[in-house]
Amino acid sequence: MAALAARAAIQDREHIANYVKEVLAAREMVYDGLRKLGIPFYPSQANFVLFRAGDRAIPIRDALRERGVLVRDRSYEIPGCVRVTIGNRTQIEHFLAELEALWIR
Repeated sequence: MAALAARAAIQDREHIANYVKEVLAAREMVYDGLRKLGIPFYPSQANFVLFRAGDRAIPIRDALRERGVLVRDRSYEIPGCVRVTIGNRTQIEHFLAELEALWIR
């Protein structure tokens, strides 16, 4: 059933265009939110953004997880970096609110 749904979704060009538009808008929200908090990040052409949390990377990851936001520590690739996958705007608003509450402490 999932394969059939996926096949139908990729054939729906309007759905794909709307999804791409949503991801691009949400990614811009991440950029704006990180800038507001003064958190350095790497601009991306993908559906994720890496931001530099330094020695706070793992504590931030763990605290966000406790708040229902899943991000990935990528320190083994780029020291102190956390990866956030771009979801929809509602998900990104939640991520940014939780990150701000943790970051400003």
